[in-house]
Order: sequence, then structure tokens, then C-alpha cells
Amino acid sequence: MIVSSFVLLLCSLLFSDANYVDTLTKCSIKDTPCVINSFMKVLSDVGSTGIPELNILPLDPMNLKNVTITIMDSLELTVTDGIIKGLKNCKVDKISVDLEKQFASQDIVCNEARINGEFYFGGSNPILQNFFGSNSLFGHGKAKIKFEHVTMTLTLPVAVVKKEDGDTYLKILNEKPKYLYDIKKAEFNIKELFIGKNDISKTMSDFLTSNWRSLIPTFGKYFMDKAVELSVEFARRFFDKVPTKVFLLDDLTPYIKK
Repeated sequence: MIVSSFVLLLCSLLFSDANYVDTLTKCSIKDTPCVINSFMKVLSDVGSTGIPELNILPLDPMNLKNVTITIMDSLELTVTDGIIKGLKNCKVDKISVDLEKQFASQDIVCNEARINGEFYFGGSNPILQNFFGSNSLFGHGKAKIKFEHVTMTLTLPVAVVKKEDGDTYLKILNEKPKYLYDIKKAEFNIKELFIGKNDISKTMSDFLTSNWRSLIPTFGKYFMDKAVELSVEFARRFFDKVPTKVFLLDDLTPYIKK
């Protein structure tokens, strides 16, 4: 078993480009304080910029365009123009890695994440009757959604490979990453939501906030899927180009699979 702090370094490198990596202090995978400091510095420095050279979008903010989500089985909500903020402030709470078994896992905590955007919605559901006097609603408006204390355990299939240049590289394997997540609280603030001439913004805000737990299995999972997809794709591109000697002091050749 390799010391678990290695995974934290892996995460930090998801948000840096080749020139920036050259400025990092190399860490041993056994030096947990060094790895943590590197992680925090990278997030602070370049978490909001992405890597234009590799066509990788910033982690924070994350843009959403014309995203349609089905909630409560029959209501469709389309975010036409939105952003997610707060992901760069997430922290790694627990980490572990086993290059022999080719996996790395991490527990991530985000105190707060916000989604701001414009949306359309429509559909029918009996639950709506008690709130709006009708089981069918169609309309558009603006929304601010706040998720509080989001936790996630992410497991990545990872291996050490040796390329033709003789250097070792980390490789995110093709298997789909696995993750579990939990959201302690969600708050919805709807503005300018009209059904005909009636502004139902407050009623809809109260309805969504009161029923947020029933929305999270689909609504929350979609945004978690997007965050994981972005991070993993970033990792694949980065580690395919940057050898481990650039950011690690340790020799990883014993973990190369024949």
C-alpha cells in the first residue's frame, strides 16, 4: 500500500498546465503536509482558469447550456444558461491509494456549491395540485440553487505505465469512476417565474425547497456526474502528457504492470 497522500497530489494536478507544473515543489508521496500545501496552492492559483491549450474548461465556474433534467418522474427542467460556482473551494478530507490493486479513492467535502441560471420547465404531477391548484405547470424564470455540505467518495482506477521515452506516467484506466455522494441541504430561490400573468416565484421556491430531498436523486446526481466527468477527463489528458518525475520525488517503476 502506498501512503494515501498520493491521491491528494493527483487531484491538485487536475487544475494545472505544463508551465505551471514546472513551478511546483516536488513532493514525496510520503510527505503529507507537502502534498496538501501543493493541492491548496494549485486550486488557489489556477482553479478558475482551466487549461486553454488542452481545451479544458475551468472547474469553477462550470458553465451549463441547454441542460434538460427530468425530476419527479414527469417534470422537465431545462437550464438554458447557467453556471456552477464553489467547486474550487472543496477540500479532500480522506485519501487512499493502492497502485498494486490499481485504485485511488478520496473523500471530498464542499461546504457550499451554487447554481445560477435561467430555465424553462413543464410537465404534470399530482404533487403540484396542493401547491398551485393544478397538476400541470409550464413556465420560465431565473433560479439560484444552493447546495450545502456536499460530500463525495470518488474511486478512480489508476495505474503506473512506462512510455517509449523511458519515463513513468499515471494512467486513468478506462473503467467508469465510481462515486457516492450526499447533500445535507438544498435551497431554491426562484425569480421572475410567471404562469400567464401570475408571478409564482415564491410559491415555487417554497415548493422546491420543501421537496428538495425527492429532487436530489436525479437533479443533484446530474451535476455531480458533470463535475466528476470534467475532473476525470482533465486527469486523463494531463497525466498522458506529464511524467511523474515532474511532480513526484518517488520512483514508481515497481508499480508498473507487466
